[in-house]
Amino acid sequence: MPKVKNILFICYANTCRSPAAEYLAQYYANKHQLKDVNFNSAGWHDAFDHAQPETLNYIRKKGIYIQEFHPKLITRKLIENQDLIIGMERYNLIKLRKRFRDLKEHLKGKLFTLKQFNGADKHDLNIPDPYKTGVKNYNRILAIVDENVEKLVKKIVKLNESEDSS
Repeated sequence: MPKVKNILFICYANTCRSPAAEYLAQYYANKHQLKDVNFNSAGWHDAFDHAQPETLNYIRKKGIYIQEFHPKLITRKLIENQDLIIGMERYNLIKLRKRFRDLKEHLKGKLFTLKQFNGADKHDLNIPDPYKTGVKNYNRILAIVDENVEKLVKKIVKLNESEDSS
């Protein structure tokens, strides 16, 4: 895999899992000294104009404060500018492949679920949407996102270092 500079996290509405992943990735990039990588997030549906309060509360506990976050929709331009696209569920990637069929070659080797990128078993690739499932479940799901985002960042550090030394 070539050096990764742009990573997009996607989920259903870009109000819970993907914005958490975006901001957690920035946090872990600083912690693990991953430089020159841009993180972004987007979703399929325009449901709200803000991140979910449960998401904000979860990441605030890590000292991460989201300022002026507004959910974004997945667009062709956004997709074309990514080196890696990470979905929270397989469905997100299937929908992306269908919507952007003409980008098949461009997307080759760039689409993974978050768990899949980290080597999860093929039967456990999805991180479910916690919307309207209660704070306890939200926190459980966001902890899964958190753990997997840190693994992703560590993996990108190694990938990019190996590209630098080639």
